[in-house]
Formats: sequence, C-alpha cells, structure tokens
Amino acid sequence: MGIKVGIGTDGFYHAMWEEWKTAYFLHKVQHKDPRRMSAMDIIQMGVKNNAALAKVYLPETTLGVITPGAAADLIFVDYHPYTPLNAGNLPWQIIFGFQEGMITSTMVAGKFLMKDKELLTLDEEKIAAEAQAIAPGIWERYQSYAGTYS
Repeated sequence: MGIKVGIGTDGFYHAMWEEWKTAYFLHKVQHKDPRRMSAMDIIQMGVKNNAALAKVYLPETTLGVITPGAAADLIFVDYHPYTPLNAGNLPWQIIFGFQEGMITSTMVAGKFLMKDKELLTLDEEKIAAEAQAIAPGIWERYQSYAGTYS
C-alpha cells in the first residue's frame, strides 16, 4: 500500500532482534504463506524506515548513515557465525544469529556509553538497588488497580 512501516518496542521488551524475529514469523503465520515476509523486509523496517520516520521529527539531523556528524547510535556485536557472512545472507544472520548478549559496546553521537560490556555513564549497582527498594511499593499499587481492569 506504499506505507513505510517501522519496527520498535514500547519498552515492555528490550530485545529488538527478538522483535524482528517475531515480526518475520508472524507475517508468515497470519497469511499462511512462508514467502510472505523476507528478512530483508524486516531490515528495511528496522533500519531504513525507522531512520526515515525519525527524520520527519528531526529534519535537521543526519540519520541512517555512519558519517562524521551524523546522530548515529552504534552497537558493537561479538558475532562469530557458523556459516559465511556476506551481503546476501546478512539479514538472516542478524535475525537468527544475533543475540542481545553479544553486544559488547554502544556508542551514541560518537561517545561510548558502554565499552567492553562496562557501563561508562551509569552506576548499574546503584540503579539496581534503587529499583529493588521501590519495587514492593510499585507492586502494591499495581495490585490495587489490578481488580479495576479485570
């Protein structure tokens, strides 16, 4: 229909490659056709279409390319495929081979936020302790609302 579709998460599940894999399979199941969705379609949605959508809201920003001055968010993946990696099979390698635990480093706007699996800008232990401290109160509030929506 000519509509560019992106793919993302609302924050519930932070495993984007699992989201990509789910989209790959759900289209096949929904349409009962194993040819319905290719891995390249998923890459198009997750990379190119997402960048195009972001460009609508950030028109002055260089997006979707890795060049000096671009607002590129990069991840570095420690990936050792069992089969040769090439341009022809890259979409399938990403969808079926990559796992979130393989990410070793992240970079935003040219600055490393995580390097060699060490967070550089956040205190992970402090955040975890604060989350554990407030979790019981959050669950109490949730329980008080749970009956309202059943």
